[in-house]
Amino acid sequence: MSLLNSLPLEKFEVDLLALDPTGIFRDNLPDGLRFVNPPGEMVCQHVRINEGRFWRHVTFKTLCIKLRCIMGNHARGRKSRARMCHTQYYNAVWKRHIPDLPKKYDVAVSYLDGMNYYVIDHVCADKKILWCHNDYNKLDLVPAYDRSYYAKADKVCTISDVCLKSLIDNFPSMDDKLEVVENISSPRIINAQADMTAEMTGAGDGFADDSRFRLVSIGRLVEQKGFDIAIDAARILKDGGLDFAWYILGEGELRKPLEERAKAKGVDAVVKFIGVRANPYPYIKQADLFVMPSRYEGKSIALDEAKILCKPIVVTSYPSVGDAIESGRNGLIVDIDAQAIACGIMELYRNETLRSQLGDNLRQEDCGNESQVVGKFLKLMG
Repeated sequence: MSLLNSLPLEKFEVDLLALDPTGIFRDNLPDGLRFVNPPGEMVCQHVRINEGRFWRHVTFKTLCIKLRCIMGNHARGRKSRARMCHTQYYNAVWKRHIPDLPKKYDVAVSYLDGMNYYVIDHVCADKKILWCHNDYNKLDLVPAYDRSYYAKADKVCTISDVCLKSLIDNFPSMDDKLEVVENISSPRIINAQADMTAEMTGAGDGFADDSRFRLVSIGRLVEQKGFDIAIDAARILKDGGLDFAWYILGEGELRKPLEERAKAKGVDAVVKFIGVRANPYPYIKQADLFVMPSRYEGKSIALDEAKILCKPIVVTSYPSVGDAIESGRNGLIVDIDAQAIACGIMELYRNETLRSQLGDNLRQEDCGNESQVVGKFLKLMG
């Protein structure tokens, strides 16, 4: 969304294929895009098959039609399945049933990791650009499978130097086509939307009227984001007497287990899972603290957004965090465990001077990269 709002779209004809074309960010996209409906086999309905782990975006009708194919291939493909993750296995089994896009393009861009296979297999274009939005070493992917796909791409982009090194380690013969293009962070857009408080006030989640020390975290409710660790940290903070509320914005497959964990730990009254917000920036701006408990990241958009809004930050020590945070100067970096996260939060709660200093230092930074990223992107397409 940020990239499309920053590109000079008057110079291009842009088709956008989204797995869920009715998503909450649809209204935030710029005018002039042509929306391409995804094939039925890819429509966003989460259906779990094969031991509850192998799932992807399919319609129920498609599932009924294709289930025999999957079950038929399961036995003879068991050995090959053992060598690839469920995403790769899904593609290997289903790709011959997914129709090609009928139109030819000058450039096709897979801006979502899981769409890389689709762009290579089913889109006709003179140039193809793929994306890897995470540290490849942390992903449940088998390089041998991806190698053939990356070889067919003109460029494979990733979002930080740490992520680039991970790709080079796994695909050393392709270092000439690997490139860093950071996630776009636009202070112009973020600051404008942070002042739009009407949606937050009317959301009914209690945030606007909460007088407690307010923590905010944003991310998908998946293991990578570490919200299970956050719940344990909340228990430690509660035992320490801190009067706080921790609002977590996001959705994902772990929502129910996380809510059950919070209840079991006795912190369900202070840890609030409030779902996705089309505009999360007022929450960040009005929070007392932004907390990121991730186990790993590529280059976090949410972290960059919190920096732009000059919010005191507690973030875990995942490998690429040093690209964004210098501990003690523009945030606090803590170990990836509940006790360390709780200690970091408590330190900033007790030390208002340090909180103010972190915010002041962020105001001195140029946290935006809009022009640089747009320039790189246009060069890639040229």
